[in-house]
Amino acid sequence: MKLKKVLLAFAAGIAIQAGVYYYLDQFLFAPTSDFQIGGTNQQEKMGYGAEPNGQTYYSYDKRFMATVVDDTVSIYEAGQKSEPQRIRLHGRKVSFFEWLPDRNLAIFATYGKDEKTGRYGVYIAQYNPIYPDRELDTPIENAPRDSKIVDVAYSTATNVVYMKLEVDKDKYRIYRTDANYDTRRINVQAENIGRIAVFYDQDIFFYDNLRTGVVYMFDGATSSWREISPSGKFRLVGIDGQEIFIAEMNADNEVVAAYRGRLKKGFTKIATYKTPEEFSKITLNSMREAADKMDEKK
Repeated sequence: MKLKKVLLAFAAGIAIQAGVYYYLDQFLFAPTSDFQIGGTNQQEKMGYGAEPNGQTYYSYDKRFMATVVDDTVSIYEAGQKSEPQRIRLHGRKVSFFEWLPDRNLAIFATYGKDEKTGRYGVYIAQYNPIYPDRELDTPIENAPRDSKIVDVAYSTATNVVYMKLEVDKDKYRIYRTDANYDTRRINVQAENIGRIAVFYDQDIFFYDNLRTGVVYMFDGATSSWREISPSGKFRLVGIDGQEIFIAEMNADNEVVAAYRGRLKKGFTKIATYKTPEEFSKITLNSMREAADKMDEKK
């Protein structure tokens, strides 16, 4: 009887959630032209390096919805019957798109030949649908042909942006730009880079070396760097406030343990996996849950 009630409650929850998304897509945004719906996933759930073709993204407060299809980005506003805003891409394609988690500002990256000049370029851009005339488009100087930005880490309090530029298979570069549009390449201790992250309130950047299993930090203010992961093979999972979450890997590149740490304080193991897990299944949310369980036991 209890199992039946649990299943009924679960089914009801799924139905309610489905109804909410149906309302958002079909009524609240009320687009006047057809567009392709891909889901509300952000870049992490899509998989790093995947181009956001045919994807849909909601802003943090659900006021705006962006759809990315081929070389077109359309911005719809909730409750508005007018035509959506169209972001000018000048013939280039989108390789990354994400709304900031605390404001209606979109960060996206484009690449390809300019339709007017025919020159190949890579750009990082910001778009505010409330002030669409203030579109900012910053080129990545000397970006190799056929390269593209596949991941972005944004420090919301400092307006510093770090970009992961794919230049070849398993070969990446890191670039940094700030509120003054000072865009430059950052020399890092890795070529095959996994995940990237940055503190929301400090210009301190994190990345991992997939070949060696070392996690690094880079201080943008001093251009200094150092290894932060313990002895062994690790991968960066993500940042939550000032807490850093990393995963310990075995020889088969599977996760065997989870760690939580802070700069200058080191790392503490928060979970051990009896059965090794695929790294793609390890999320920041699962890390938070493991950390909470450990804290409750204290």
